Amino acid sequence: MVDSKPFSMSDLPPSNASQAEKEHKWRLWVSGEIQQRAMLAHYMLDGLIAQMSGEPTSVRHASNQMRLLCNESAFDAATADDWLSQIRAQKVDQPSFRSVFRLLFSPTDDFSRLSQSFSLFSLRVLLEGLQSFISDCDEDTEASVGVPTKIEILRALARLYECITQTVYLPPADRLEICLRWHAVCLDAIISSSLLCSYVCSRCNIDQKIWANSKGPKQVFDLVRWANTLDGRRALLHAVAIQDIVEQLPRGRAHAIHMPSSLFAATTVYSVFSLAGLISVSLPSTVDWKDVLCTTNDPCVDLVELSGMVVSSNTTRYIRDPRTPGLGALTTRNLLYEFNSIQKLFGCLSTQWGVAHDMGKVVDQWATLCR
Repeated sequence: MVDSKPFSMSDLPPSNASQAEKEHKWRLWVSGEIQQRAMLAHYMLDGLIAQMSGEPTSVRHASNQMRLLCNESAFDAATADDWLSQIRAQKVDQPSFRSVFRLLFSPTDDFSRLSQSFSLFSLRVLLEGLQSFISDCDEDTEASVGVPTKIEILRALARLYECITQTVYLPPADRLEICLRWHAVCLDAIISSSLLCSYVCSRCNIDQKIWANSKGPKQVFDLVRWANTLDGRRALLHAVAIQDIVEQLPRGRAHAIHMPSSLFAATTVYSVFSLAGLISVSLPSTVDWKDVLCTTNDPCVDLVELSGMVVSSNTTRYIRDPRTPGLGALTTRNLLYEFNSIQKLFGCLSTQWGVAHDMGKVVDQWATLCR
């Protein structure tokens, strides 16, 4: 599978080529695309296994020299002529994943060169690479040698979100699915969902077998205090977004590989807020996700406040202090009611995912304790 030669745009047959030549080139392209997707699926599984087991990834995702995949419409083409039409619309050869990661973490504005036609599959692989960076960061946000810091990862996530929203080829359901994974990765960049689960279960004397490396907390963690921090509110915004997306996705999309773990991470955040006595929470009706990802101790925001000016972003003002007057339109969520909805969702997911059954049992115990 590794020995797959990239298909160059210069290899495309001309418009006046015979049908036999077009068919031949089409089949060559499809076979190479299938090889690439098989390899990239291993990258995705590698990231998922590493996250669930608490072990490092088998490969360094950021050094992946394979090229990004073409848009799904080209891969799903039913005829050689349809394939040629779709592939020519792409105009240029796709960059490698390694070069895209380099642009995402560029300290300059080079990221503006990023493609706005990423395929759903390519976006999944890119998010898995960012998740692997998060796993290499310590709990106190310090990064291992050669690994980006949490602030740099958050900036890269903000840039990738911009690409997701601007990608023109994504159908609505695909966009929702990739946004679901994006929010889950962002939540893990704020706090490890596996460690947060272990903190809650340890406090409540609940046995869980979901996270292999979470036998008990590694340090004293004040759940009540965390729920009232800036990071707690940022995590809550991502958790609410995850639940909303899961409820919007068509039933046929329940097979998405990250669906159960994303929903469980969101429920873990809900359990922390509920145990902290924050049952009814008011949230901004409209969220600017770039402001959610920005570092909370941004000196620019501090200077604005010191000068007596009002921070213009409602999202930033909410995260810094939800009691700030004049926050604009707010919506109230009752977390106990949301627990009921989530319990039903896990009931549906457990018919397709065995791990969702184990997650549902833990969620049931959390819901009982929070009532």
